Amino acid sequence: MEFKINTKELDKAVSQLFPIVPTKTPLEIQNHFLLIVKDNFLTIHATDGNVAYQKTMPVFTDGDISVALPAKLFHDTVVNLPDTDLKVEFLQDERKCVIHTDTGKYFIGYIVPFDFPKFPPVEVVHSFKINGEKLKSALQMTQFACAKEEQRPSMQGILMDLKKDKLVFVSTDGHRLVKLTYEDYTSEVEEQLIIPGKSAEHLSKILDEKDVTVTIGNKLLKFEFDGGIFMTRLVDDNYPNYESVIPLDNDNVMKIDRTEFLKSLRRASFYIHTKLKRIDLEISKDMLSLTAENPEIGSSMNEKLLCEYNSEPLKIAFRHDYITESLEHIDADEVYFKFNSPTRPCLIEPATQKENENLIILVMPMRVNL
Repeated sequence: MEFKINTKELDKAVSQLFPIVPTKTPLEIQNHFLLIVKDNFLTIHATDGNVAYQKTMPVFTDGDISVALPAKLFHDTVVNLPDTDLKVEFLQDERKCVIHTDTGKYFIGYIVPFDFPKFPPVEVVHSFKINGEKLKSALQMTQFACAKEEQRPSMQGILMDLKKDKLVFVSTDGHRLVKLTYEDYTSEVEEQLIIPGKSAEHLSKILDEKDVTVTIGNKLLKFEFDGGIFMTRLVDDNYPNYESVIPLDNDNVMKIDRTEFLKSLRRASFYIHTKLKRIDLEISKDMLSLTAENPEIGSSMNEKLLCEYNSEPLKIAFRHDYITESLEHIDADEVYFKFNSPTRPCLIEPATQKENENLIILVMPMRVNL
Protein backbone atom coordinates (compact mmCIF):
# COMPACT_ATOMS: atom_id res chain seq x y z
CA MET A 1 0.00 0.00 0.00
CA GLU A 2 1.02 3.64 -0.29
CA PHE A 3 0.10 7.17 0.70
CA LYS A 4 0.82 10.61 -0.76
CA ILE A 5 1.76 13.77 1.09
CA ASN A 6 3.65 17.02 0.56
CA THR A 7 7.18 17.19 2.00
CA LYS A 8 6.45 20.45 3.88
CA GLU A 9 3.65 18.83 5.89
CA LEU A 10 5.70 15.73 6.64
CA ASP A 11 8.83 17.79 7.39
CA LYS A 12 6.96 19.90 9.97
CA ALA A 13 5.56 16.82 11.70
CA VAL A 14 8.79 14.80 11.92
CA SER A 15 10.77 17.89 12.99
CA GLN A 16 8.43 18.30 15.96
CA LEU A 17 8.46 14.60 16.77
CA PHE A 18 12.17 13.84 16.42
CA PRO A 19 13.34 15.69 19.60
CA ILE A 20 11.15 13.30 21.62
CA VAL A 21 13.14 10.29 20.41
CA PRO A 22 15.76 9.41 23.07
CA THR A 23 19.44 9.47 22.13
CA LYS A 24 20.17 6.61 24.54
CA THR A 25 17.67 3.95 25.53
CA PRO A 26 17.75 0.25 26.42
CA LEU A 27 14.56 -0.16 24.37
CA GLU A 28 15.52 -0.23 20.70
CA ILE A 29 11.88 0.31 19.67
CA GLN A 30 11.98 3.83 21.19
CA ASN A 31 14.48 4.81 18.49
CA HIS A 32 11.65 4.43 15.98
CA PHE A 33 8.64 6.40 14.83
CA LEU A 34 5.36 4.50 14.86
CA LEU A 35 3.48 5.25 11.62
CA ILE A 36 -0.21 4.36 11.46
CA VAL A 37 -2.10 4.89 8.21
CA LYS A 38 -5.84 4.46 8.59
CA ASP A 39 -8.97 5.92 7.01
CA ASN A 40 -6.96 8.44 4.95
CA PHE A 41 -5.07 9.78 7.95
CA LEU A 42 -1.41 9.39 8.87
CA THR A 43 -0.54 9.41 12.58
CA ILE A 44 3.10 9.43 13.65
CA HIS A 45 4.04 8.59 17.26
CA ALA A 46 7.27 9.15 19.21
CA THR A 47 8.03 8.45 22.87
CA ASP A 48 10.92 8.23 25.32
CA GLY A 49 8.86 6.50 28.00
CA ASN A 50 8.13 9.68 29.96
CA VAL A 51 6.88 11.85 27.10
CA ALA A 52 4.77 10.85 24.12
CA TYR A 53 3.71 12.94 21.14
CA GLN A 54 1.59 12.03 18.16
CA LYS A 55 0.71 14.10 15.12
CA THR A 56 -2.16 13.28 12.77
CA MET A 57 -2.61 14.65 9.23
CA PRO A 58 -4.76 13.77 6.21
CA VAL A 59 -3.16 11.82 3.35
CA PHE A 60 -4.22 10.18 0.11
CA THR A 61 -3.94 6.43 0.61
CA ASP A 62 -5.13 3.12 -0.77
CA GLY A 63 -5.05 1.09 2.47
CA ASP A 64 -4.15 0.84 6.14
CA ILE A 65 -0.86 -0.15 7.79
CA SER A 66 1.14 0.16 11.03
CA VAL A 67 4.95 0.13 10.93
CA ALA A 68 7.89 1.29 13.03
CA LEU A 69 10.59 3.19 11.09
CA PRO A 70 14.09 4.18 12.30
CA ALA A 71 13.39 7.73 13.46
CA LYS A 72 16.74 9.33 12.66
CA LEU A 73 16.99 7.98 9.13
CA PHE A 74 13.38 8.82 8.32
CA HIS A 75 13.73 12.31 9.82
CA ASP A 76 17.04 13.08 8.13
CA THR A 77 15.69 11.96 4.76
CA VAL A 78 12.43 13.90 4.90
CA VAL A 79 13.81 17.21 6.19
CA ASN A 80 16.44 17.29 3.44
CA LEU A 81 14.04 16.72 0.56
CA PRO A 82 12.96 19.64 -1.63
CA ASP A 83 9.41 21.00 -1.56
CA THR A 84 7.52 18.39 -3.56
CA ASP A 85 4.76 15.79 -3.39
CA LEU A 86 5.89 12.43 -2.06
CA LYS A 87 4.66 8.92 -2.53
CA VAL A 88 5.47 6.69 0.43
CA GLU A 89 5.11 3.00 -0.43
CA PHE A 90 5.26 -0.04 1.83
CA LEU A 91 6.55 -3.32 0.39
CA GLN A 92 5.11 -5.65 2.99
CA ASP A 93 6.78 -8.83 1.75
CA GLU A 94 10.20 -7.18 1.99
CA ARG A 95 9.32 -4.98 5.00
CA LYS A 96 10.60 -1.92 3.19
CA CYS A 97 9.34 1.65 3.16
CA VAL A 98 10.09 3.39 -0.14
CA ILE A 99 9.99 7.18 -0.39
CA HIS A 100 9.47 8.24 -4.01
CA THR A 101 10.30 11.70 -5.37
CA ASP A 102 10.51 12.88 -8.97
CA THR A 103 14.24 12.25 -8.96
CA GLY A 104 14.91 9.50 -6.45
CA LYS A 105 13.91 6.54 -4.30
CA TYR A 106 14.86 5.97 -0.67
CA PHE A 107 14.52 2.50 0.88
CA ILE A 108 14.13 2.18 4.65
CA GLY A 109 13.59 -1.12 6.43
CA TYR A 110 10.73 -1.23 8.91
CA ILE A 111 9.57 -3.54 11.67
CA VAL A 112 6.09 -4.61 12.70
CA PRO A 113 5.46 -2.57 15.89
CA PHE A 114 4.08 -5.23 18.22
CA ASP A 115 5.94 -3.82 21.21
CA PHE A 116 5.84 -0.07 20.53
CA PRO A 117 5.26 1.52 23.98
CA LYS A 118 1.91 3.22 24.46
CA PHE A 119 0.86 5.52 27.27
CA PRO A 120 -2.06 4.26 29.32
CA PRO A 121 -5.47 5.86 28.74
CA VAL A 122 -5.95 9.07 30.72
CA GLU A 123 -8.47 8.72 33.51
CA VAL A 124 -9.91 12.23 33.38
CA VAL A 125 -9.77 14.16 36.66
CA HIS A 126 -10.26 17.62 35.17
CA SER A 127 -10.05 19.28 31.77
CA PHE A 128 -9.72 22.91 30.67
CA LYS A 129 -8.71 25.05 27.68
CA ILE A 130 -5.92 27.59 27.40
CA ASN A 131 -4.59 29.63 24.49
CA GLY A 132 -1.52 27.97 22.99
CA GLU A 133 0.55 31.17 22.91
CA LYS A 134 -0.18 31.83 26.59
CA LEU A 135 0.82 28.30 27.56
CA LYS A 136 3.95 28.51 25.40
CA SER A 137 4.89 31.85 26.95
CA ALA A 138 4.39 30.50 30.49
CA LEU A 139 6.58 27.46 29.85
CA GLN A 140 9.34 29.49 28.21
CA MET A 141 9.17 32.15 30.92
CA THR A 142 9.63 29.66 33.75
CA GLN A 143 11.76 26.93 32.22
CA PHE A 144 15.10 28.74 32.56
CA ALA A 145 14.88 28.78 36.37
CA CYS A 146 14.30 25.03 36.80
CA ALA A 147 16.98 23.21 38.76
CA LYS A 148 19.62 21.64 36.52
CA GLU A 149 21.36 19.65 39.26
CA GLU A 150 20.06 16.49 40.92
CA GLN A 151 18.02 18.17 43.62
CA ARG A 152 14.43 17.57 44.68
CA PRO A 153 12.60 16.12 41.64
CA SER A 154 9.93 18.82 41.96
CA MET A 155 12.51 21.59 41.43
CA GLN A 156 13.52 20.09 38.10
CA GLY A 157 10.00 20.74 36.85
CA ILE A 158 7.52 23.58 36.39
CA LEU A 159 4.62 23.90 38.80
CA MET A 160 1.22 24.53 37.24
CA ASP A 161 -0.86 25.69 40.19
CA LEU A 162 -4.60 25.69 39.41
CA LYS A 163 -6.57 27.99 41.67
CA LYS A 164 -10.23 29.01 41.67
CA ASP A 165 -9.55 32.45 40.21
CA LYS A 166 -6.10 32.24 38.61
CA LEU A 167 -3.52 29.96 37.01
CA VAL A 168 0.04 30.18 38.35
CA PHE A 169 3.26 28.83 36.79
CA VAL A 170 6.34 28.59 39.05
CA SER A 171 9.92 27.39 38.72
CA THR A 172 12.85 27.55 41.13
CA ASP A 173 16.35 26.14 41.55
CA GLY A 174 16.72 27.36 45.14
CA HIS A 175 18.66 30.50 44.12
CA ARG A 176 16.01 32.14 41.94
CA LEU A 177 12.31 31.78 41.41
CA VAL A 178 9.90 32.73 38.63
CA LYS A 179 6.19 33.18 39.27
CA LEU A 180 3.86 33.98 36.36
CA THR A 181 0.17 34.42 37.16
CA TYR A 182 -2.70 34.48 34.66
CA GLU A 183 -5.48 36.33 36.45
CA ASP A 184 -8.17 35.79 33.80
CA TYR A 185 -8.58 32.10 34.58
CA THR A 186 -11.11 30.18 36.64
CA SER A 187 -11.00 26.53 37.67
CA GLU A 188 -13.49 24.06 39.07
CA VAL A 189 -10.70 22.37 41.01
CA GLU A 190 -7.61 23.50 42.90
CA GLU A 191 -4.63 21.32 42.16
CA GLN A 192 -0.84 21.48 41.84
CA LEU A 193 0.75 19.72 38.86
CA ILE A 194 4.50 19.48 38.25
CA ILE A 195 5.51 19.22 34.59
CA PRO A 196 9.04 17.79 34.07
CA GLY A 197 11.38 20.45 32.71
CA LYS A 198 12.29 18.37 29.66
CA SER A 199 8.61 17.80 28.84
CA ALA A 200 7.96 21.54 29.12
CA GLU A 201 10.86 22.24 26.76
CA HIS A 202 9.48 19.83 24.13
CA LEU A 203 5.94 21.14 24.46
CA SER A 204 6.88 24.81 24.21
CA LYS A 205 8.52 24.17 20.83
CA ILE A 206 5.39 22.75 19.18
CA LEU A 207 2.65 25.03 20.50
CA ASP A 208 1.18 27.84 18.42
CA GLU A 209 -1.68 30.32 18.80
CA LYS A 210 -4.41 27.66 18.64
CA ASP A 211 -6.28 26.71 21.81
CA VAL A 212 -5.02 23.73 23.80
CA THR A 213 -7.22 21.30 25.70
CA VAL A 214 -5.43 20.23 28.87
CA THR A 215 -6.61 16.99 30.46
CA ILE A 216 -5.45 16.05 33.94
CA GLY A 217 -5.24 12.34 34.63
CA ASN A 218 -3.77 10.13 37.31
CA LYS A 219 -0.06 11.13 37.24
CA LEU A 220 -0.46 12.04 33.55
CA LEU A 221 -1.13 15.26 31.69
CA LYS A 222 -2.47 15.38 28.13
CA PHE A 223 -2.38 18.37 25.76
CA GLU A 224 -4.48 18.28 22.57
CA PHE A 225 -4.06 20.85 19.80
CA ASP A 226 -4.27 21.14 16.01
CA GLY A 227 -4.01 17.44 15.17
CA GLY A 228 -1.45 16.76 17.89
CA ILE A 229 -1.61 14.96 21.22
CA PHE A 230 1.22 15.47 23.70
CA MET A 231 1.34 13.44 26.90
CA THR A 232 3.73 13.54 29.82
CA ARG A 233 4.10 11.84 33.14
CA LEU A 234 3.90 14.26 36.07
CA VAL A 235 6.59 14.63 38.71
CA ASP A 236 5.40 12.69 41.74
CA ASP A 237 6.61 15.05 44.47
CA ASN A 238 5.43 17.97 46.58
CA TYR A 239 6.42 21.43 45.36
CA PRO A 240 8.09 23.85 47.83
CA ASN A 241 5.87 26.53 49.38
CA TYR A 242 6.82 29.23 46.89
CA GLU A 243 4.62 31.95 48.38
CA SER A 244 6.52 31.80 51.69
CA VAL A 245 9.84 32.84 50.11
CA ILE A 246 8.55 35.87 48.16
CA PRO A 247 9.24 38.94 50.35
CA LEU A 248 6.51 41.51 50.96
CA ASP A 249 8.71 44.31 52.34
CA ASN A 250 11.11 45.08 49.47
CA ASP A 251 10.45 48.81 49.53
CA ASN A 252 13.73 50.04 48.01
CA VAL A 253 12.86 50.30 44.34
CA MET A 254 15.10 50.92 41.32
CA LYS A 255 13.55 51.57 37.91
CA ILE A 256 15.82 51.12 34.91
CA ASP A 257 15.77 50.67 31.14
CA ARG A 258 15.81 46.91 30.55
CA THR A 259 17.60 46.97 27.17
CA GLU A 260 20.41 49.30 28.28
CA PHE A 261 20.98 47.30 31.47
CA LEU A 262 21.05 44.06 29.48
CA LYS A 263 23.60 45.48 27.01
CA SER A 264 25.81 46.53 29.90
CA LEU A 265 25.56 43.09 31.49
CA ARG A 266 26.56 41.43 28.22
CA ARG A 267 29.66 43.62 28.02
CA ALA A 268 30.40 42.79 31.64
CA SER A 269 30.31 39.07 30.81
CA PHE A 270 33.72 39.43 29.14
CA TYR A 271 35.25 40.53 32.45
CA ILE A 272 33.63 38.38 35.12
CA HIS A 273 35.43 35.61 36.95
CA THR A 274 34.50 32.45 35.05
CA LYS A 275 33.73 30.47 38.23
CA LEU A 276 32.32 33.10 40.58
CA LYS A 277 30.33 34.88 37.84
CA ARG A 278 29.86 37.83 40.18
CA ILE A 279 28.56 41.26 39.19
CA ASP A 280 28.61 44.14 41.71
CA LEU A 281 25.94 46.85 41.71
CA GLU A 282 26.14 50.16 43.55
CA ILE A 283 22.87 52.07 43.42
CA SER A 284 22.30 55.72 44.27
CA LYS A 285 19.47 58.18 43.64
CA ASP A 286 19.84 58.42 39.86
CA MET A 287 22.78 56.19 39.00
CA LEU A 288 23.61 52.49 38.83
CA SER A 289 27.30 51.64 38.88
CA LEU A 290 28.06 48.15 37.55
CA THR A 291 31.42 46.49 38.16
CA ALA A 292 32.89 43.19 37.04
CA GLU A 293 36.42 41.90 37.60
CA ASN A 294 38.58 38.85 37.18
CA PRO A 295 41.66 39.16 39.44
CA GLU A 296 43.15 35.97 37.99
CA ILE A 297 43.91 37.73 34.71
CA GLY A 298 43.90 41.33 35.97
CA SER A 299 40.82 42.48 34.04
CA SER A 300 37.95 44.66 35.22
CA MET A 301 35.23 46.97 33.92
CA ASN A 302 32.84 49.58 35.29
CA GLU A 303 29.86 51.24 33.68
CA LYS A 304 27.33 53.75 34.93
CA LEU A 305 23.68 53.74 33.90
CA LEU A 306 20.89 56.19 34.62
CA CYS A 307 18.15 54.88 36.87
CA GLU A 308 15.47 56.01 39.31
CA TYR A 309 15.92 54.98 42.94
CA ASN A 310 13.93 55.98 46.00
CA SER A 311 16.08 55.02 48.99
CA GLU A 312 19.50 55.08 50.65
CA PRO A 313 22.52 54.03 48.55
CA LEU A 314 22.87 50.27 48.25
CA LYS A 315 25.68 47.88 47.37
CA ILE A 316 24.66 44.39 46.29
CA ALA A 317 26.12 41.56 44.21
CA PHE A 318 24.54 38.84 42.08
CA ARG A 319 25.52 35.97 39.87
CA HIS A 320 25.81 37.63 36.49
CA ASP A 321 23.81 35.01 34.59
CA TYR A 322 20.92 35.11 37.06
CA ILE A 323 20.31 38.80 36.34
CA THR A 324 20.99 38.49 32.61
CA GLU A 325 18.60 35.58 32.10
CA SER A 326 15.92 37.31 34.15
CA LEU A 327 16.05 40.42 31.97
CA GLU A 328 16.09 38.32 28.79
CA HIS A 329 12.78 36.75 29.81
CA ILE A 330 10.96 40.00 30.59
CA ASP A 331 9.04 41.65 27.76
CA ALA A 332 9.02 45.29 28.89
CA ASP A 333 10.91 48.51 28.18
CA GLU A 334 11.60 49.20 31.84
CA VAL A 335 11.94 46.99 34.90
CA TYR A 336 11.73 47.37 38.65
CA PHE A 337 14.37 45.94 40.99
CA LYS A 338 12.93 45.79 44.49
CA PHE A 339 15.38 45.41 47.39
CA ASN A 340 15.30 45.06 51.15
CA SER A 341 18.98 44.64 52.03
CA PRO A 342 22.20 43.31 50.42
CA THR A 343 21.55 39.85 51.88
CA ARG A 344 17.83 39.48 51.22
CA PRO A 345 16.14 38.29 47.98
CA CYS A 346 15.65 40.85 45.21
CA LEU A 347 12.45 41.00 43.16
CA ILE A 348 12.56 41.86 39.46
CA GLU A 349 9.32 42.84 37.72
CA PRO A 350 8.28 44.54 34.47
CA ALA A 351 7.48 48.19 35.15
CA THR A 352 4.25 47.65 33.23
CA GLN A 353 2.60 44.27 33.63
CA LYS A 354 0.67 42.80 30.71
CA GLU A 355 -3.10 42.76 30.96
CA ASN A 356 -4.34 40.00 33.29
CA GLU A 357 -0.76 38.88 33.96
CA ASN A 358 1.62 39.28 36.85
CA LEU A 359 5.29 38.32 36.59
CA ILE A 360 7.72 38.22 39.51
CA ILE A 361 11.31 36.97 39.37
CA LEU A 362 13.12 36.46 42.65
CA VAL A 363 16.94 36.35 42.71
CA MET A 364 19.14 35.65 45.73
CA PRO A 365 22.15 37.98 46.06
CA MET A 366 25.75 36.98 46.67
CA ARG A 367 27.53 38.03 49.85
CA VAL A 368 29.18 41.44 49.73
CA ASN A 369 32.09 42.41 52.01
CA LEU A 370 31.21 45.95 53.03
